[in-house]
Amino acid sequence: MIRKITAQEFWDWFITKSEFLMDLDNSNDKDQLIKEFEEVLASYSEGLSFEISELSQNGRSITFSAEGDEDYFEDVIELTNNVPILDFWDIVAFKQPQGERVRIKFENYSINSKDLWFIPMENDEELSEKVGIMVGINDLNEEDEDQLIAVYTLIEAMIGEYDCTTLLGYFELCLLPENPEQEGFIPLTQLPEFIAWHLNKIDNIKD
Repeated sequence: MIRKITAQEFWDWFITKSEFLMDLDNSNDKDQLIKEFEEVLASYSEGLSFEISELSQNGRSITFSAEGDEDYFEDVIELTNNVPILDFWDIVAFKQPQGERVRIKFENYSINSKDLWFIPMENDEELSEKVGIMVGINDLNEEDEDQLIAVYTLIEAMIGEYDCTTLLGYFELCLLPENPEQEGFIPLTQLPEFIAWHLNKIDNIKD
């Protein structure tokens, strides 16, 4: 799809609607405003989505996401790097990490990070920033792709959209062993710490 508007033109439009969007909860045109936002954003980049936060004493935030599609990461970066001065708006690039303890619901699955374990998978490329992990899960259902997507969504929520997409080169599910620690598995709650360690290791090798 050919881009119809620039980042500057998107923000020009946003400025004209910012007060209405800030007061979204009280607007009779809420659905129309959201639809218009979607259409204008799609004119800038068809691969982006957005999420408007609840209103707080500091205003609202908007998170722009490429939904994990690296082909559109530059669009997110360009858009958020060209934000004009906006009172009471916080503009965020990519879905942010929520930390160690995360619970998500996806389709028929409710998954909590504290219930899962992982084991790093070997990478033949010493300087590769990509990591591979195998996630141990109870009640493994290899025939249901929704379970795989649910775990991936959980991981994305833990470490954030950017790191999940750019660093997680491969992952698979396996049945959680009876004694995971003895089998070399690590609690999934330690994944953010593992990712930070991995990046530090890569930086040290490059230096």
